[in-house]
Amino acid sequence: MHKVLLSVLFAFALIIAGSSVALALQSGGVEIGDLETGSVVGQPFKELDVDLTFYAMKVGGKTVWYPPTAILNLTRQGTGARSGRPVLIKVVNTLNTEHGFDLSADEAFAGPTSLHAQVVLKGGETKYIGIPISDLTYVTANNTLKYKCHLHAAHVGGQLLVLR
Repeated sequence: MHKVLLSVLFAFALIIAGSSVALALQSGGVEIGDLETGSVVGQPFKELDVDLTFYAMKVGGKTVWYPPTAILNLTRQGTGARSGRPVLIKVVNTLNTEHGFDLSADEAFAGPTSLHAQVVLKGGETKYIGIPISDLTYVTANNTLKYKCHLHAAHVGGQLLVLR
């Protein structure tokens, strides 16, 4: 009888430990907005430094998100000594037509708690994406996020490498 009770308690402890880890991965979520109204984890966008900027533009007759490869350095020598300050990404549509920006983990490596941000920008519009550091630290299996236009499959996207 004691062995059965001990087994049940041990199984219960494993279930509790597993669920708390899953909750820790879903920490803050991505926030999208402009400088006046946007905030992430209680910090207004206008009080944060822009870490990365992406532009929708024409290059060689193709619509692309520029730059094709971006690096976000979260090591202590990079932007890692930010004491919990979120990452702020500026997304600019320099074209006259509507375009989408989709930032997510590669589908082959994406888990159920993977980072995924989508925004639609009108011609000439600028939006900001705020991401808590914890969401970038735990949700990228291979430290790479992909970005693309989710409205037009023929447009050229890129990749974001997160150094930790």
